[in-house]
Amino acid sequence: MWNILLIVYTLVLVYFLRKVLFQVKSPPKTLAWILVLTLLPLIGVILYVIIGRSPKKDKLFEINKPFHNKTNEIYNEELIPKRKARLAKLLHQNNSAGLSYYNSVKVLNDGRETFDNLFDAIRGATETVHLDYYIVEAGLLLDHLIELLGNKIEQGIKVRMIYDGFGSYGLDKNSINRLKEVGVQLADFMSFNIIEALSYVNYRNHRKIAIIDNRIAFTGGLNISDNYFDTHHNSEKWRDTYVRIEGAAALDFEKVFLSDWLHAGKTQYHISQPNNQEAINGSTVQVVSSGPDSEYKGILHEYFTIITDAEDYVYIVTPYFIPGDAILTALKTSALSDIDVRLMLPLKSDSQWLKWCMFTYLEELLAAGVRIYLYQERFLHSKIIISDDIISSVGTANVDERSFDTNFEINAIIYDKDATHELKKNFFDDIKACEELSLNTFNGRADRNRLMESIARLTSPIL
Repeated sequence: MWNILLIVYTLVLVYFLRKVLFQVKSPPKTLAWILVLTLLPLIGVILYVIIGRSPKKDKLFEINKPFHNKTNEIYNEELIPKRKARLAKLLHQNNSAGLSYYNSVKVLNDGRETFDNLFDAIRGATETVHLDYYIVEAGLLLDHLIELLGNKIEQGIKVRMIYDGFGSYGLDKNSINRLKEVGVQLADFMSFNIIEALSYVNYRNHRKIAIIDNRIAFTGGLNISDNYFDTHHNSEKWRDTYVRIEGAAALDFEKVFLSDWLHAGKTQYHISQPNNQEAINGSTVQVVSSGPDSEYKGILHEYFTIITDAEDYVYIVTPYFIPGDAILTALKTSALSDIDVRLMLPLKSDSQWLKWCMFTYLEELLAAGVRIYLYQERFLHSKIIISDDIISSVGTANVDERSFDTNFEINAIIYDKDATHELKKNFFDDIKACEELSLNTFNGRADRNRLMESIARLTSPIL
């Protein structure tokens, strides 16, 4: 009996090892999965089925790709800074981004300011309100939002909302019923149902976007959560950043929303041009979308190019930092070339395992001349890149392999001096709440656990 089970398991193991060798193209990730499959009998196979398989050829992931048909776009070199034209052209040509001009951009630097602006935009909606969030959870913020959306629906406004099945797993039935009762059209993106969606549970919609009348769009790191406010159950609010974009870029956000809407099993609807849309003398914006269905890793391309194209400086803020070889090499190369490279990370994290993994990259970056700051006051959740006083990126993607390859993510690249200067000012304001690391102080930190860091680093290719 045991011999038969051993033979069956050996055949299953060989089958999955073959799948790893054919499907996983990254050598570190391939080796990591080989170790997991061989050292964790049965558990390794289950883990691979859940989080290891490649979905690129699955029909489910071919429903709609927002920027694969760009026949209506015109690439205008005169409206893109010449110093950053390579990035704009790359993302335009690899089917990762929509490109638009004459947008008005406003940086929103905390939760209250963000939601005040978002709720004001919703109050002014005349046709549609579309919301697409990784986390939607019960609380005071959701209560206010439901009341506001109910009022707009009574006025004849169409409201659609997408929430991720895993990120919003804790969203209670009462909140879902209240949203439906006021008339919100809801879509559960890849419902976290072990029986029906086991093979896709690892591929999450990490986007946070809102589009009003295809004319105003918001994106950044903030979810629909009370984590951004001081409440009786949350004494320490998160630090995060959003942007409000008014203009043609809102249509590119709308294309991404429609893609997610179809992916969640909903039906096609017509994207209408906004009424009374006037050209604004403002910013060029590229809306970058990527996910497990992408032909190219658009956000990885974005981050790599901004870092390697930097002429004076590049500043990065991210809550999760598992960069992979390409970004790690880019950061060290730029720093060693006398580019001012700075990295701001949270001291407080919502995942100790990811913090251990993050710490394993810092020693070599410090040795190469990268300046690293640990934000002390609260959990830093912003995802920002700022470079050369002329380009900035705000969105949902962290600097980690999950954001580059596994999650559905979205960033707004802003080619604009004013927005970049404001984000740069905010960066230096936040430095006041940071501890800057040196090589000696980092290696001597009392809170380091080198054994756990080494173990966590081994799992970085599959996190």
